[in-house]
Amino acid sequence: MKIRHITFFFVLMSSSAYSQCVAPTNLFASNINFYNAEVNWDSSVGVNYYRIRYKEINNSSWLYANNIDSSLNTKVLMNLTPLEEYVWQIKAYCDSINTNTSSWSNIDTFTTVTNSCPNTSLLYITNINFNNAIANWDTVSSANRYKIRYRILGGTTWANLAPAYHPSNNIVIPLLLPSTIYEWQIKTYHDSSLLLSSLWSISDTFTTNAFIAAPFNPLIFNTLNNLQCNAQTGLTLRITQLENEPDIGSGTITSDGGYFNLATINAGDSVGYATMTTATQNINTVLRASIVLTQNYAVISSYDSAGALIGIFTIENTNNGVKVEVPGSPNDGNNYTSGYISEINFTNLFVNPASAGPLNFFADIVSELNDQVSESDAVQIWCATSTNFNLPVSGQITQIFDFLGRKGQVNPSNLQIIKFPDGTIKKQLSLQR
Repeated sequence: MKIRHITFFFVLMSSSAYSQCVAPTNLFASNINFYNAEVNWDSSVGVNYYRIRYKEINNSSWLYANNIDSSLNTKVLMNLTPLEEYVWQIKAYCDSINTNTSSWSNIDTFTTVTNSCPNTSLLYITNINFNNAIANWDTVSSANRYKIRYRILGGTTWANLAPAYHPSNNIVIPLLLPSTIYEWQIKTYHDSSLLLSSLWSISDTFTTNAFIAAPFNPLIFNTLNNLQCNAQTGLTLRITQLENEPDIGSGTITSDGGYFNLATINAGDSVGYATMTTATQNINTVLRASIVLTQNYAVISSYDSAGALIGIFTIENTNNGVKVEVPGSPNDGNNYTSGYISEINFTNLFVNPASAGPLNFFADIVSELNDQVSESDAVQIWCATSTNFNLPVSGQITQIFDFLGRKGQVNPSNLQIIKFPDGTIKKQLSLQR
């Protein structure tokens, strides 16, 4: 009797330790969209976690959603293929070591289609250039944002733009190749979670223009805040370029008089500021002396508002004037500018010559394609209380620019840049004190 009693007790213990693990029932799908669906089930008792498997109905390989908390009875399946029929099942795990599990549940099916996510139906392109174009579309009243992708027609890889938030109805497609056919598509999102999205639209196509380079003809402006002889003054060096000119690679600006008062500065001191403007950037920086080797040579570093180093160039005093390196154009991935203005302002660092007369500045600029431009202009240094100087202008005038590079008419009271038919450039200056 004792032996039988022990055997019966062991059987009871074994049965209790491995209670039945039951698969969930009443499977169904809800909130079905083109790219996701919510699957649901009735919870089972004694479950540690669930596991789901799903696939396109004609696919042989399953995808899995693992370690689903036992307190849940719903799961969103993501990254589904639109307009496809899916099958799915769920399995219960009733311990933490995966030994006590249910079988897979019965199969449920759903199709990834919805009428809740309409897309815009009108796509068109405007402002086509050789390297960009503007994509336009009709807005959808219930939209949250739009996503645009584009590629060379016949290509295999799409480039995606940052989202355009409703009610935006256009965006610039950048970094295109000239004389190239492109296609683009749009998708409309109807919520901020990006679950409710339309299908991609049909493609719209466009062809970029051929690229026609402009002549390398940077305009250089040199300005002194004070023209009194032997005065310490601010010095501004400004270079402007029109769209499609070759980018500036390197260059120097020199003078035949004056000097930088480097004896008054130490490493880390601010010596002025600089600005750089392109079609896509507007950068303001502080200029600091990073290295002052002698009273005649210094390395200048340019820092943006966040303290990031933007560029480095040198200034020096020569035997009869000064020399400033010209920073190159910003790296834009090609050799041509979309329009460029660079301005370096030295704050009371330059000292004028001690005697009255013309102070000449000479610029020697080289493009990234090895074009070279040499130019000179002059300002009049004075030591008297009243002076009126004019640099003569003669010959037939082709174009006139003001100090900001804007086209205009002759105005003898201002600094003007005058271009002649043979390509030469002269500057007219009238100063009154």
